[in-house]
Amino acid sequence: MTSMLGLGQLSTVITQVNGVLANKEQWKSELNTYRVEAAWKLGKWDLLEDYLSSDQQSCTWGVRLGQLLLSAKKQDAESFYEKLKLVRKEQVVPLSAASYECGTYQRGYEYIVRLHMLSELEHAFTELQETRAGSIPGVTKLPPHWSDRLEMTQNSFRAKEPILAVRRALLSLRPQ
Repeated sequence: MTSMLGLGQLSTVITQVNGVLANKEQWKSELNTYRVEAAWKLGKWDLLEDYLSSDQQSCTWGVRLGQLLLSAKKQDAESFYEKLKLVRKEQVVPLSAASYECGTYQRGYEYIVRLHMLSELEHAFTELQETRAGSIPGVTKLPPHWSDRLEMTQNSFRAKEPILAVRRALLSLRPQ
């Protein structure tokens, strides 16, 4: 499933996971994270909501990110900031643990990228709130800091692709 997600075969991931879960319901907590990630990357918010509500036990990065994006989509500020605080804490703990080991930079970079994504998600949500409240006019351009922030990341697919995927999802949340 991970390789299909990496190759962008998002609809296939959802189909495959749903097929497996039709026969092996007990695997839901292990497999749900794949279809949650595929759903938010496709912008299928109704499916994302169904998948998140069907499995309250999963607490993986992909599920947490899906919960945040769904809260942003619903404009539920209280839930969004509550989950954001929790997810940040979950990412900082392994990052601080990795700082005591040899090869820290490479091992901890995944968590740095995740924190980067959470920061952009928070900024976009705040902007979305202001736009919907009418305090700033509808935004028609990309945020100016996005290109600078992306340029500062490690020049690798593993670092840049998740950031770009979240950005695509954030752009789909904007009012048209």
